[in-house]
Amino acid sequence: MQRPKTIFISFTGKPLERAQTILQIKDGYECWNLNKMSLDNFVDKIKVKIPPVNDNVLCNYITLISKQHIFAITDEEFRKCSWGLLIPDTLEEGGLSIAEPMYLLNLYSPNFLYPVFYVNDMGIMPLKPKHNPLIFNNQDSTIFCKHEFVLFYKMLFEQSKYGSWHLDRIQSWDKEDWRLFVASLLYSGLKDYEYSKNTFGWQRESAEMVTILEALFTAGDSQNEEVNYRLRKRIAVLLSWMFPSIEKDIKDLYKIRSAFVHGSFFQQIARESPRAHNNLPVPDFNLLNKYKEYVRFALVAYLNLARIIRSNGIQDLDSVMNGLERAIIDLPLRERLIDETRKIIELMPLSKFK
Repeated sequence: MQRPKTIFISFTGKPLERAQTILQIKDGYECWNLNKMSLDNFVDKIKVKIPPVNDNVLCNYITLISKQHIFAITDEEFRKCSWGLLIPDTLEEGGLSIAEPMYLLNLYSPNFLYPVFYVNDMGIMPLKPKHNPLIFNNQDSTIFCKHEFVLFYKMLFEQSKYGSWHLDRIQSWDKEDWRLFVASLLYSGLKDYEYSKNTFGWQRESAEMVTILEALFTAGDSQNEEVNYRLRKRIAVLLSWMFPSIEKDIKDLYKIRSAFVHGSFFQQIARESPRAHNNLPVPDFNLLNKYKEYVRFALVAYLNLARIIRSNGIQDLDSVMNGLERAIIDLPLRERLIDETRKIIELMPLSKFK
């Protein structure tokens, strides 16, 4: 029997102001106001949307025991949640995993999300959300209660396979698939820096962001020289229409990364701190957030173009990276790539740095 492809994911966050208990967004995608439901009421409703696989899993929804468990949640755990998304499209080969849909949600949202529990046909599975008051304020349901979110999700649905490693799917992967998987894996790791910066290691974030961009725009290139230059030119082809200063900004990001990788950042600390009463270099949260947004939009744009090249084709391109290199001087090709990129980028909410 084929399993259902619907999943429900819950989050903390500000209470929803709208009156509806369940908001129909588009094409079966829904946003649920969990503040207006009891746990018993929620379970009754979710079983209709995602029928249990059999009677043996009926105990996997509600528990009275407040301890770590694989299935079922307590009423106290449920009351921590404010809202949730019902998503009717998941990759069948992922086994109704949360990894693939969360990958797309985290690309769509300017802030990383931390679910409290999710539901599939096996019942309710609790998670361990990160406990930070900033997360509560940044998990905004309103950006998902729009048609743009559904369109974005559907456009990149097949690309959600890069959100997790799965043995069956990697059997046929080529170099471009692995490039996108590695970039996606590294992007997910940026959540470690979103709400806190280490005094002595905050520049590590810039190094990881540059690594993601290199994975997308220069890794496996036939040339090893002037990596920084070629990376900047290719990303400018893709996104300078939206961020006019992106080429200069990426150059500055590369300088920060190099200061960390090659040790001059630590030499600066050793040289200046003793005379400045331990006045250590302070990270610029807003600047790093801007760079992170560049990475988010670059990854989404690359995923989208890779999808189009593989399915519909763009001229005789065999990869996005080669297409961007040609588009530096091929203006008609550049316009085509930008037109395709606009279609998905303009669906996405912007971070506050903009």
